[in-house]
Amino acid sequence: MIRIIFYWIKENLLLLEIVSLIISGILLWLTVFLILKTQFIREKTHYFFDVIGEKNLTRRRSLKAWKQIQKRLEANDESNLKLAIIEADKILDEILKMSGYRGDTMADRLKQINPSQLSNIEEIWQAHKIRNRIVHEPDFHIPRGEAWMVVEIYKKALQQFGLID
Repeated sequence: MIRIIFYWIKENLLLLEIVSLIISGILLWLTVFLILKTQFIREKTHYFFDVIGEKNLTRRRSLKAWKQIQKRLEANDESNLKLAIIEADKILDEILKMSGYRGDTMADRLKQINPSQLSNIEEIWQAHKIRNRIVHEPDFHIPRGEAWMVVEIYKKALQQFGLID
């Protein structure tokens, strides 16, 4: 039985090589197609340039995100105000990560910062606590004026990093 199989493979080796080559080509084409379609490389490239310090790319990305936060503030409904705070906190957290601050959470990273590095660190702590209440307490309500003040705290920090005007 085994001899028959080996004999068949020996006789049809060229055919098997051709079929194998065709299948490999199809799989390679499918892989390239999926990578391009999902824009996987573009996302990784943007992240790579942000991490190695392409400040202009980081600045453009921050400005775009900041415009979204401003739109949310202008909407003036509570859910958009809460999202504006959460997004501003997220931007600052990403900047801290890229700046080399280590830790599992933003609080871990904030503990490493002193007022000489970021002048409004105490205000940021308060803003981050409000962000945590928004995320962890579903019935938490924030007045419009307070939400604007919290976002201004994040704005001041991002200005100190030179990411927004």
